[in-house]
Amino acid sequence: MNETNAISLNMPAKAEYVSIARLTASGIASFMGFDYDAIEDIKVSISEVLGKIIEKTKGTVQITIIFEPRADSLNIKFSTNGDNIPNVFDGEDDSFSLAIVEALMDQTDLKRNGQILMTIVKKLGKAV
Repeated sequence: MNETNAISLNMPAKAEYVSIARLTASGIASFMGFDYDAIEDIKVSISEVLGKIIEKTKGTVQITIIFEPRADSLNIKFSTNGDNIPNVFDGEDDSFSLAIVEALMDQTDLKRNGQILMTIVKKLGKAV
């Protein structure tokens, strides 16, 4: 799989849409050959990241999630259309959520790169 297979999901920053992102990730990961536990790790991580984005934006923006299936991994990028969004995990209370994501995913990148707020990566075939 290569970058031309990227799937983009746009959704309002509202909690009721998180299940759509989780279902989309589950379908993509299953198609790629991830096992059940890895798929659950991905879904939990997506819930944590989206929960923090929704909390920080108070539902006022659109969230774009880009799923990039690759030969050896699934890269998931989160961005918004808001210019003044703070770092997703910048508060004291956010450390537990960040620890969950870092424990479940193989790579996390919190660096703001344009509108990209966070990138998470799960490698195919690697157990946590």
